[in-house]
Amino acid sequence: MNRTATLSQLFASIQDDFALVDKTFQERATSSISLLNSASMHALASPGKRLRTAITLLSGKLNDYRLDKLVLLGVAYEMLHLATLIHDDIVDEAKTRRGNPTVNALWGDKIAILLGDYYFAKTAGLIADIEDPRVDHLFSDTVATVCEGTILEMMTAGSINLTVDTYYEKIKHKTACLIAACSKGGAIVSGASDRDIELLYDYGYYLGIAFQIIDDILDYTEDQSTIGKPVGNDLRQGMVTLPLIFALQEPSQNGYHQQVQDLLAGGTQKDEDIQKVVNWVVQGNGIKRAFMDAHAYGNKAREALYHFPPSPDRDVLDELIDFVLERKQ
Repeated sequence: MNRTATLSQLFASIQDDFALVDKTFQERATSSISLLNSASMHALASPGKRLRTAITLLSGKLNDYRLDKLVLLGVAYEMLHLATLIHDDIVDEAKTRRGNPTVNALWGDKIAILLGDYYFAKTAGLIADIEDPRVDHLFSDTVATVCEGTILEMMTAGSINLTVDTYYEKIKHKTACLIAACSKGGAIVSGASDRDIELLYDYGYYLGIAFQIIDDILDYTEDQSTIGKPVGNDLRQGMVTLPLIFALQEPSQNGYHQQVQDLLAGGTQKDEDIQKVVNWVVQGNGIKRAFMDAHAYGNKAREALYHFPPSPDRDVLDELIDFVLERKQ
């Protein structure tokens, strides 16, 4: 069974609600400017796995399922996520995402920046319509934290001496905080207790860390046909991630330390040189150790989730942990 089918089955109970989120997104994102609409429709054409929307809705299902409010929150988080991806592609000078041309590749950086800004602006109205100051603060804090994570990523790019602690600080800011905001926001909107709100925040936070570690592993273990970007893409962009950090800690490096340093310094990046480093990381213990960390955080997410009584919706959130840990794209 392929991964898309597995995820589709996993989210079967909220498929109709997904459709409502999509409809609301298009309604809220529509502009009178045709160029902006064209760029927006292109960005929406590759929606990804929809994990953030699913986590928002499913977290709400553990309490009082207020679909009207949860849809607004889900759309706001999708807009925020899409805006950050569009801006990331500009920073990274990326020409493709998930195998398709980026907005900046088709319309240029200026339109891409403005589309991301447009989405950010639209989220303000969505959050205001929820009418809960706790969500206001959560959303604004999340946007600020994601921006800090992006800056941390830029500051640490090209650093061969990146530590495990700094790596985690970066991914907690850039990835984990947004997924945690989805689960926490879903809990707030559904009238959960303070304890349940914090437990669902922990669930999303630890799941987000595991998600990013797996993402960084796939950059070394999968090819463009499955992940939509060239193998070793992070290395090409000067990004040192957990598998490489662990590989560089191995006692015998046989000249790879210098080879990595040369690649990160921005010298000539031949495909064969990138592939040699990728093969070295895969053949060593870096991937295995990174997987162990990902599973440890997955277990932390499960521990937080298991404070809730058994239910079909808790089961889906539980299975989502397994999906994140086992995914290949």
